[in-house]
Amino acid sequence: MKSFVRTSTLLGLAGLAIASSSASYAGGYDTPILYSAQHMGMGGAAIAYVDDPSAMFHNPAGLLGGKGLTLMANLTLVTGVISSSPAVSNATEESEPLLALAPLVGVSYDLNDTVAFGLAFYPVASAGAEYLYKDGAGVATRNFTSVRFLEITPGVAVRLPGGVTLGAGYRVSFVSLGRYLGPEDETQNPKTFDVDMSGKNFTGFRVGLQWQPVEEFQFGVVFRSLTRTEITADKGTIFAPNQTNITTEFTLPAKLGFGTRLNFNPIAIVLDVEYGFYSQNESNEFLADPTLPIPVVNTSKWRDAITLRAGVEYTVEDRWSFRGGFLYDGQVSQEKYPSAFGTPPAGTTTITAGFGAKCTDNWKLDFAIAHRTGSTTVEGADSGCLPCSKDGAYKLSMTAFYVDFIYAFPNL
Repeated sequence: MKSFVRTSTLLGLAGLAIASSSASYAGGYDTPILYSAQHMGMGGAAIAYVDDPSAMFHNPAGLLGGKGLTLMANLTLVTGVISSSPAVSNATEESEPLLALAPLVGVSYDLNDTVAFGLAFYPVASAGAEYLYKDGAGVATRNFTSVRFLEITPGVAVRLPGGVTLGAGYRVSFVSLGRYLGPEDETQNPKTFDVDMSGKNFTGFRVGLQWQPVEEFQFGVVFRSLTRTEITADKGTIFAPNQTNITTEFTLPAKLGFGTRLNFNPIAIVLDVEYGFYSQNESNEFLADPTLPIPVVNTSKWRDAITLRAGVEYTVEDRWSFRGGFLYDGQVSQEKYPSAFGTPPAGTTTITAGFGAKCTDNWKLDFAIAHRTGSTTVEGADSGCLPCSKDGAYKLSMTAFYVDFIYAFPNL
């Protein structure tokens, strides 16, 4: 398992490994610093305006912003560290350096001025970290968690009279969990946790609207549905070796977003407001054969929260674009139930900057950087929650780098 984890973390397992070492609990499992370079340069605001295949992630109504056949490849590199209290000793520990790759690969095709289609693949949410420390008995311990949510989304957009565009995407989700708690030398025993679980979900969707009554003003709305995915493992260790038929359920809550874009050529101003229904995630229990010797219930009891995104873009000669932005992600997890594998139970702030170059009429490159921070001191953590972390100082510092490549075939 250790070999698999390190390979997926460093190489991205063909880009699927963002969850193996990135933290996102400030917005539930949602990772607030995705996608893409063009939009993250402006704080990630894209609900009112997106004209490339990343519309399948931001707002499917934006599919009609492309010209002909459009191909897109985005790569996001996330680095950073988390500090928390993962052990019963309440000692503050710093995670191993976080390093993760997250791609978005997509294609869109506008059949005509009225109908467009799209397809995209991307990691959508994640949580995880790895700690190496000595437990109360002096044993070198490895404490690792990786949660991954990946999506493949086909979609369609239709333009209506009055400058209104409607879009919808069907979300096929893949969810996985890797959990290890035990001796750093994994050949030794006893282990508390040693499981690799996965599952699929075919019930998700995303719908959106964009409206541009005049050239200077754009407005958008998008809604992502709730998904609950059962994940399983044929065998593993949860407090006792040789457990079989291990199951649990992971919830990715619904989200509702509103966005505006003001176009004052050569300057554009964008603002998004997202409301996450994170209270839909209260807890998940692990079940296995034989019955677990100790009930394992991961208590979340998240609360709803708002994410604010704002940015500005300055374009020179319709070719060079300079961008800056700000992102605030509200507190979701509670101090009573903290996690060492995600953002501290506090709000986080992110500063972003970016640059874009329209190289020809057919292709363009975009680059961006984002720095995200958050911290708090946890007092009163629930000692009865076995998977929860303990009282102590919690801190997050992450930096992400983005690059987009977009190529269009307008005559196809």
